[in-house]
Amino acid sequence: MKPSKTTQFLTLLLGFCYCALTLFSQSSLAENVWLFLGLMTLANALLFVCVFRAWYRKEAFSARYVMSWAIAFHLLGLFGLPLFEDDYFRYLWDAYHTAQHGTPYGVSPSNYFNQPIKAPFADILGQINYPDIPTVYGPVFQYSFLLGYWIAPGEVWPLQLIYSLTDLVLIWVLLKLASPIKVALYAWCPLVFKEVILTAHPDGLAVCLLVIAVYCHQTRRPGLMAFTLAASVAAKIFAIIAVPFLLWKIQVRYWLLCLICLAGLYAPLLITLESDLLGLTAMASDWEFNSALYGLLRLGLDDGSAKLLLAMVLMLGVGWYWLKFSGLQQEGVRFLNTTEANQKTRPPVNIPRLDWVYAGVLLCMPVINPWYWLWVLPFAAIHLNPTAWLASAMLMMAYLTGWNLDWLDQLGPYHQPVWVRPIEFGVILLASLGYWAFWRRPKKPRINPMPVN
Repeated sequence: MKPSKTTQFLTLLLGFCYCALTLFSQSSLAENVWLFLGLMTLANALLFVCVFRAWYRKEAFSARYVMSWAIAFHLLGLFGLPLFEDDYFRYLWDAYHTAQHGTPYGVSPSNYFNQPIKAPFADILGQINYPDIPTVYGPVFQYSFLLGYWIAPGEVWPLQLIYSLTDLVLIWVLLKLASPIKVALYAWCPLVFKEVILTAHPDGLAVCLLVIAVYCHQTRRPGLMAFTLAASVAAKIFAIIAVPFLLWKIQVRYWLLCLICLAGLYAPLLITLESDLLGLTAMASDWEFNSALYGLLRLGLDDGSAKLLLAMVLMLGVGWYWLKFSGLQQEGVRFLNTTEANQKTRPPVNIPRLDWVYAGVLLCMPVINPWYWLWVLPFAAIHLNPTAWLASAMLMMAYLTGWNLDWLDQLGPYHQPVWVRPIEFGVILLASLGYWAFWRRPKKPRINPMPVN
C-alpha cells in the first residue's frame, strides 16, 4: 500500500522547503536568522503533519519510499553552504595540520598566527573560533577531516559529501531496526538536513557508528559491535555513555577487543603524546551556552556546585536505568555467550532507551548546541518519542544570539536574549509533561456492566 496522495504532496512540499533552505544558504539573505527560523519551522511542521497524520491514519511507508526521499534531500543539501556556523574552519585546519605534521593535537591554532601559511589555509586560520584552545575532535573525526583534505584541500564540500553518505548509511541501518514510518522522522528531519548536510557537523558520523553497534548487538555480532562502539567513542567521547548498555554481560574478550580498537584508532595521531582531552578539558571547564538545568542552577549556585549536583543526578539516573535495563536483558543477552547454532533460536535483544539517556545528559550539560541532539534522534525514531522531535525544532532557537541578531551593542556574540531559553525549554517541558500525562498514561481497562436480570 502506497502513502496517500496527501502524504506524497506533503513530502513534496517538504522537498520544496529544503530547496528554499539550500537557496537561502547561498543568497545574500543567509545571515537573516528570522528567515532561517521561519523556513526551519515550516519544514518541521510539514514533517510532523506528514508523518503523524500518516501514523494516525495507519498508512504504510515502504523502506524504498523513505530512502528515496532521503537520498533526494541529501543530494539537494549538497548544493548548500553552512548556515550560522564557523566550526568547519577548525575541521579544515585540523586536516591541514595533520597532513603537515602528522597530528592535529598538542598545538593550538593561535600558535601559527605569526607564521607564513599557504593559501587558502591562512584565511581559514583567521576564521577559527576559540583559536587559543587545541582541537576537541577525536581521531575518527580527524580521519574524516583528512579524507576531505585529500579530496579537495581547504574546501568544505568534501566533508558535506562524507557526512551525507554517512547519514544515509545510518538511515539504512535504522530501517532494519524500526518501521519505515518511524525512520522517516529522522531521514527527513530538518535538524539533520541543516546540521549534517549543510553545515557538515561530524557528530552524525559518531552517531552512525553507535547505531551500527546497536544493530550488531541486535543481530548477535559482538565482534563487529565492539569495533564500531570503539570507533564511535574514538570519534566523540559522548558515545561512552552507551558502552555499559551494549557490552553488559559480554565475554571479556569483546571488552578487550573494544579497548584494543580504541587504542589502535588513537595511536597514529599521538606522536606528540597529546590528544583531544586537552581541548575537551578546556571546553568542560570554561564553556557555557544555551544550557537548560545547568543554567537554571547557576541562578543560585556557583559553577562547581552546579556541576557536582548535576553529575550526581546523572550518575544516579543513568545508573538506575542501566540496572532496570540490565534486569530486562538477563535472558536476551545470553546469546552473546552461546554457539552460533543456539543463537538463531534466541529472541532479539531489547534496544536501550538511549533517547532518554542522551536527552537527560544533554539537559544537564553546560553547552547544548543544536547538533548535539543528533545523539537523541535515531533512538527517538526507534522508540517513537514525540517530545524529542519537538525538542529538535525548539533547539533551533539557540541560533538567536547577539551575533546572529546583530545586537552586539546589547549582547555578546554568543549571548542570548533573556527570553530565549524560557521559551525554548519551557515548550519542551510542557510537551514532556503532556506526553507522560496523556500519551504514555496507562489506559484503564473497560469494565462491562453486569447484566441486569
